[in-house]
Amino acid sequence: MRVFESVARHLSFTAAAEELHITQGAISHQIKTLENWLGFELFDRSNRRLKLTRSGEVYATQLTSAFAHIVQATQELLVSGAHQILTIRGHTTLFVRWLIPFLPRFQAEHPDIRVRLFSTSTDGTDFRREQADVGIIYGEGPWPGLRSDMLLTDALTPVVAPALAAQLPSPCTVESLLALPLLYSNRRPQHWSEWIEGVGATRARSPGDIYCEDLSIVYQCAIDGLGVALGQLSYVSKELENGTLVAPHPFVLRRERGYHLVCPTEYADEPKVARFREWLLAQLGRS
Repeated sequence: MRVFESVARHLSFTAAAEELHITQGAISHQIKTLENWLGFELFDRSNRRLKLTRSGEVYATQLTSAFAHIVQATQELLVSGAHQILTIRGHTTLFVRWLIPFLPRFQAEHPDIRVRLFSTSTDGTDFRREQADVGIIYGEGPWPGLRSDMLLTDALTPVVAPALAAQLPSPCTVESLLALPLLYSNRRPQHWSEWIEGVGATRARSPGDIYCEDLSIVYQCAIDGLGVALGQLSYVSKELENGTLVAPHPFVLRRERGYHLVCPTEYADEPKVARFREWLLAQLGRS
């Protein structure tokens, strides 16, 4: 039934296989087994495009609702326990470089709430399918059906290792900075173009530029002197303070776009969610 609900929602065996982390062959086998047990077909196979039968449409709607009730019942069970579990989804770099330093104080002040972190490789949180109370996502918002609270806005500036910074003139010029290899994050490669445009310069991609899948790798490459990273100031504040990284150019690209704490509007006032949101926003207000 779980396999059928996924296929019905995506209208794709391939997408369902990716979501459930099983093979397309297993998907086909499960659907055939379910149809044989029911005694009728759930999909119209008369043409090349996958389509639900009328019975399949009704069944899929009921299953989606049933699974949502199971998730809600599980969440309510966790809340009713001796310790509430607050599940947060977000990117690994955001957790490591920004959120985790806040958590010891939160746990000390709210010992009845246990925080659980789940790293995600996507830019959103599907609260219907993923186990999460809140998510931290990047963008401009708002998002339909979600309450969103801004945590931090973009403040992007180039950062380099001290040895590489020593090769630059003082004061640093844009031309000398952009002559160095640039470190790109494959997740948001456009950020460099936006900074360059914001500072009033132009630059073509260079064979010496380095592209990394994860932003944490970008920062480590910068620390090791492999090139210039475009640093989110909130992420590299510790390195800038201890001198591991240097910000050689004064231009900081600031925008309203940034990281938001989000949750479904119907759960926004759930005690553990509200307590975490209010506590975190209060910490940011103090800082």
